[in-house]
Amino acid sequence: MITQYLRLSRLARLCSKQTRIQTLATPFMYRLYCQKTDSASSIGANCDPMDLSNVIKKLNKMAHPSLAGSWDNVGLLVEPSPPHIVNMILLTNDLTPPVVEEAILRKADLIVSYHPPIFSALKKLTQRQWKEKIVIQCLEKKMAVFSPHTTYDCLLGGVNDWLIGCFECKDIQPVEQHTEMLNNSTHVVEFDTQSEISSRLHAKFKTIQDSSVAQCLQGADGLVHMKVMCSKAALTQIMARLKDFDMANISNLQFMQLSEVPKVGYGMGRKSKLKSSVSLDDAVNTVKKHLKLDHVRLAVSPETKAVSSVAVCAGSGSSVLHNVPADLYVTGEMSHHEVLHAMYSGTSVILCDHSNTERGYLVALREKYREMFEGKIQVEVSETDADPLKIV
Repeated sequence: MITQYLRLSRLARLCSKQTRIQTLATPFMYRLYCQKTDSASSIGANCDPMDLSNVIKKLNKMAHPSLAGSWDNVGLLVEPSPPHIVNMILLTNDLTPPVVEEAILRKADLIVSYHPPIFSALKKLTQRQWKEKIVIQCLEKKMAVFSPHTTYDCLLGGVNDWLIGCFECKDIQPVEQHTEMLNNSTHVVEFDTQSEISSRLHAKFKTIQDSSVAQCLQGADGLVHMKVMCSKAALTQIMARLKDFDMANISNLQFMQLSEVPKVGYGMGRKSKLKSSVSLDDAVNTVKKHLKLDHVRLAVSPETKAVSSVAVCAGSGSSVLHNVPADLYVTGEMSHHEVLHAMYSGTSVILCDHSNTERGYLVALREKYREMFEGKIQVEVSETDADPLKIV
């Protein structure tokens, strides 16, 4: 094998980067070259689909970081030195010392922790604090850590769709609709000018980052109508280019700010009418069965006769569910006063404790990951991850 590897290395040095990949005749030789050559750190991420950088690209494609709450800390949180090949992913709701030990024993290369283990800033990495210790352990054992958190709260097919999925619903909608720009452009600049100037401006606009000419049409009056899409940061440069050609040559100048549009099915929480009304007892038993819980906490509204509408929010539903019209709220936690407000506003409340409303989703997520990585990466759910609170 060493002789084969040396032959490949000598051959690779004679080829361009593009030719190198074409030269390696078999998948095994291709993988060997990516992992073993001196240049693996520079090209490994591009040539091995299981390289950490490529795995993270797939995860971000599934749920873009822009879906997360502005306050959240999502994405790749711990990154070992490259090259880092991912053969095994361990899913957990919380990254605790027992889960880290389990990940080490199961030889995990990537831990996907629903909640971000690094949230507040770490100013040092020592053995004094448990969160610092687990970050050190992950780096020492070359285990990457990724956290999706609120991207999966917002995601179509994410944790909230899974949570409300225990009920027979008519039409599931996000409680808080997620909106986004259709592309990177936030503004439109439109104006009319002479044909000669429009062609020169077209060339000038190409040099501006985050801008593009969306339309350039010859009008009946002989003037060319130009429409430029751009980011807010590019507006100043566009105005500077226009002034270079004398504003007297520019007419009908307009600036418009684009609005974000709803991303259908995406957003925080879920709400729905039920296909048919159920008793509150039946609703409670449905939730307990779905979450595999023996006990939940229940606040019964004096106005609840039957449950015909439900609103859910995995984790903490305090702000998301506030004043949402529904017969029943299902969430992990709410404060005493928020529960009282819901009760006497006509809504009964089931509280299941924070992570109990999320952990079961990891089983569904495991199947999504296995399909996404086409079985090339082993994906398992932690056996030691558990809610810290127990009813005794």
